[in-house]
Amino acid sequence: MTDWKRLEKLNGGDRISYVAPWLDTKNEVWFYAESQQFRVWSDGVLHKHEKKADAVTAPVTGRLTLYKQRESLFVDVELRGEQVVVRRGVLNGHFIATRVAPSEVEPLLARYRALGFRDGFPWNATKTLATRREYVKAGIVGWSVEVHGHVLEDEREKTSAPSREAAIALAEKRIRAREEAGFRLYRIELVKSEHPNPEPSPAKGAPARKPLPKRPPVAKPKNAYEAVDAAIAMLEDLHERIPTGHFVTECLDPKKDRARVASVESDAAFFLRMHKARIGRWAKAKPRKPKKNESSWDYFANQYGSITWILDGAADEGLAMFYCGNVTGGGWSCLEVDSDSDYSLDDQVEATGNEELADLFVFHGGWHQDRSWAFDQRVSSPTGEHAVIPFSDSLQKLPKPVKPERIVPFGLWLYKRVVALTKVAEKNLRELS
Repeated sequence: MTDWKRLEKLNGGDRISYVAPWLDTKNEVWFYAESQQFRVWSDGVLHKHEKKADAVTAPVTGRLTLYKQRESLFVDVELRGEQVVVRRGVLNGHFIATRVAPSEVEPLLARYRALGFRDGFPWNATKTLATRREYVKAGIVGWSVEVHGHVLEDEREKTSAPSREAAIALAEKRIRAREEAGFRLYRIELVKSEHPNPEPSPAKGAPARKPLPKRPPVAKPKNAYEAVDAAIAMLEDLHERIPTGHFVTECLDPKKDRARVASVESDAAFFLRMHKARIGRWAKAKPRKPKKNESSWDYFANQYGSITWILDGAADEGLAMFYCGNVTGGGWSCLEVDSDSDYSLDDQVEATGNEELADLFVFHGGWHQDRSWAFDQRVSSPTGEHAVIPFSDSLQKLPKPVKPERIVPFGLWLYKRVVALTKVAEKNLRELS
């Protein structure tokens, strides 16, 4: 819980905005004053935006940029001859600009590396994320520039260059021309790169990062029941192996993992109340021999009950995401399976006049975003399985029924989906970690 009185004290006794700090450590706190002006309290010193930093007009001779990507934070250093301008702030949000002496640059960068900021390039944070710099004149006229192997201005005007280095030089030249015309930096944000970027390397002397364990080999399941167990095992493994940026609700320890939930979901209390029945429910679940006439869906329902996989918004690239329960705060997810789903189709049947829709059982979240799945219960296989079909609350007509012998069991559908989703998510999470 945020200590608001502490923030007011750090702000020199002045009122603050009651929004959780973007960065909050013993010796470094980034927060907003009541006026919505950004503040950085660092080692006992309160830093505010310096107007004199905006007035530094010497040409840029070098840039250094650190990113704390998952938290959407950055530290950007402009070397301007004998002067240095440091910007600390929120990606796609506010920042403060201050001046420091050239001799202070390396200690400052070392400080933020120790706080978890990663070295990037001024024009890209990772292989897949480019940096956009936005400028304004008199607070009204805007202009933006990016480098993607070419120079992109205002998100539409492309200028080719013979090399990435030449493109950067051209971008800097155009920034200089804009600055001479009265433009000043307004915002820094990250956008998806149009071409692969060079991978930033840790600076010499930066704190070493422990490499994340690799994904263990997964034996190919022999049947739909083993497929369910294998899918659950992959999710459990990813939850344990990469413990930041995501979590599987069913793997949480309700007493120990509250901080982990809060690091991904801003309103942890609401999330934990909403999903109380699902929290930690896999703790005692384990594979077993299927019962007679038990379908793979029944096996999943009896052994595991649900899947509620929650990801940080910075780790969702390439994944079809939705809010669990279609409620903000319910969790940002790409996979939510509920054996106790009570999704009602009455209104949809009445609105469409299609009574066949009542034969569906919606077991997967995301219905309003066209990212849900349902069982078509008009037909069943000899083993009691139903065909899995895409579902949304705009569905009016069911597809042609699948022949019983051609129905893909739920377990195999789940396994294939989890393999695909975890492959993409792990790549994203590794970039963030």
